[in-house]
Amino acid sequence: MPPTKKTVGLRELRVGLLVVGSIAVLIFFVLNASGDISPFSSKLYVKARVPNADGLRPGSEVRLAGVRIGKIDEVKLRSPSDNPNDPKVEVRMAIDSTIDGRPATELIRKDSTAQLGSPSLLGSDKLINITPGTSVSDPAPEDYELKVTSSSSFEALTTSGNDLMLQLDKLSEQFTEIAGRINQGQGSLGRFVNDEAFYNNLNATIRDTQGVIRLIQSGQGSAGLFINDPSLYKNINAVSQRLQEIGDGLRTGRGTAGKLLNDDALYNDARGTIARFNRSVDEINVIVAELRQGRGTAGKLLNDDAIYNDARAAIARVNTAAERLDNVVSGVQRGEGTVGKLFTDDQLYSNVNQLSSESVKLLYDFRQNPKKYLTIKFELF
Repeated sequence: MPPTKKTVGLRELRVGLLVVGSIAVLIFFVLNASGDISPFSSKLYVKARVPNADGLRPGSEVRLAGVRIGKIDEVKLRSPSDNPNDPKVEVRMAIDSTIDGRPATELIRKDSTAQLGSPSLLGSDKLINITPGTSVSDPAPEDYELKVTSSSSFEALTTSGNDLMLQLDKLSEQFTEIAGRINQGQGSLGRFVNDEAFYNNLNATIRDTQGVIRLIQSGQGSAGLFINDPSLYKNINAVSQRLQEIGDGLRTGRGTAGKLLNDDALYNDARGTIARFNRSVDEINVIVAELRQGRGTAGKLLNDDAIYNDARAAIARVNTAAERLDNVVSGVQRGEGTVGKLFTDDQLYSNVNQLSSESVKLLYDFRQNPKKYLTIKFELF
């Protein structure tokens, strides 16, 4: 029999279209709920520049302090620049205009920063994490370019671990080299490990030490007597007992030291002395205050400017008189004036010397023949 052709009626076509439409609406609502498709909400677009995409692609998550707020809209390479350190990749992010009932510009500001991170340590997917801005900064406008800061990623941790492994390898090689030198007997430590003479000397020293210990245990020598002589223990015990008796005497107030420690009268006298000393200090402070205020003779002497000026004038006059005296002495030394000639004229010295000599001769002649000088001749008419 030839195959019969089924005809699709209008009723079946309506049912099929209704099922297809229902499935399309369901998919739309699911995508809208997941955030992948949201035609009814506006977006805030911001940019960031990163050195490399490192697994970042359109559709990757954008987070604000760890909370999902949007997705990556576009990842593209930038044009080459003269500076090799400039970022090579530009990322455009589509962010929900409303975040937890608040405008996105209220949380994302010009001082916000973007970081390239990873949702897990083992996954290859990447995301952008934005730090919330502060209230002192302005809101981020449309297509504003955020600053990018470095973040600790798994790749950076792996790189640091590789560097650490390289350093450990170098350190292991150094330890291996040191161990080889020690095994070869090089250096002080190598000789210490491989030199048999050192072992023999150490063994002999240990034997000698054991012999000394046996001598001490047997009571021989000063150290042996010190450890084994019971009289030393008795003497130390007696000294301890005497010290205990002295301490008991001090506590009970016996003797001069005991009275010094326990006599209340001495304590009261000391307190009285301290009180009198404090009063004396207070009186001295009052006197010093009065001196500073210029009261009394001493205060005026310390604070009166007239006395200071008079003293300066007197000192000036003394200095003037001293200068004049210096000038007179200098003139005398130069032989100026009568006094100068008296001190410096050799002729005057010779005359005085001659006069002294003649006076000595006259006195000598007078003593020999006094009548010669005492005879008085008297004539009248």
